[in-house]
Amino acid sequence: MRSPTLLGNISSVSSSSIAVELSDSMESGITILEGKNYRIGQVGSFVKIPLGYNQLFGVISESNESSNLEIDQKILPQRRWIRVELIGELIGGEFDRGISEYPSIGDDVHIVVDRDLFNIFGKSDEGQFKIGKLSSSDGIDVSIDLDKLVSRHSAILGSTGSGKSTSTASILRSLVLHNDQIKLPSSRVLLIDIHGEYASALGDIAKVFSVAPESQNKLYIPYWCISPESLIDFLCGNLNESYKTQYLDKTIEEKKLSLTTNN
Repeated sequence: MRSPTLLGNISSVSSSSIAVELSDSMESGITILEGKNYRIGQVGSFVKIPLGYNQLFGVISESNESSNLEIDQKILPQRRWIRVELIGELIGGEFDRGISEYPSIGDDVHIVVDRDLFNIFGKSDEGQFKIGKLSSSDGIDVSIDLDKLVSRHSAILGSTGSGKSTSTASILRSLVLHNDQIKLPSSRVLLIDIHGEYASALGDIAKVFSVAPESQNKLYIPYWCISPESLIDFLCGNLNESYKTQYLDKTIEEKKLSLTTNN
């Protein structure tokens, strides 16, 4: 019996993506599953590829009706196809990024419904904090591992007006708030806001310093907090090594004096 979630079959496989020919029953563009509408081939939506006990997941990156893939990869003309970027797999109920087993040509590709998305996004383990709802399913919370966020490099990317600043502010608020109450009052997060766009969003949970002359909380940075090489270049321009050495020696003396005075 044909599964109602069947989207199509794989026609080609590369190291990170697959091409999928959509089945004839998916020509309408919209299908209804479990009482919810799903757009067929919508870029950014998830798909699932069952491989025995293993399930691969991918994100649709391209959708079209004709392409240069027709000749090279034997996709029939006038057939709808999608390009899918593989992102991870579900083994034993646990989702992991990366692919340990690749699909084969002819394997079935299925639409991902809410119960599948819950296996990827719905589990909130200890040490994670919620940052919002999944755009494709507003009933599923999306969480981030706190340790990994603060101990690794990360980036929020997008075109102008896509919501990068809003996302950053939302993550920072979610990091310190729980049920609108500050749960981490001693959080040490330094946000350098060169365009002055975060004060209104975070002013109620953060202390705002400014370099503007009329600001109440002016930002003061002691010269010894700056690396000596940067300070010398900023104040004196290009100097020979002899003069730089004299400035560095003076900086060390001042630091020693500061430590002695504080003790």
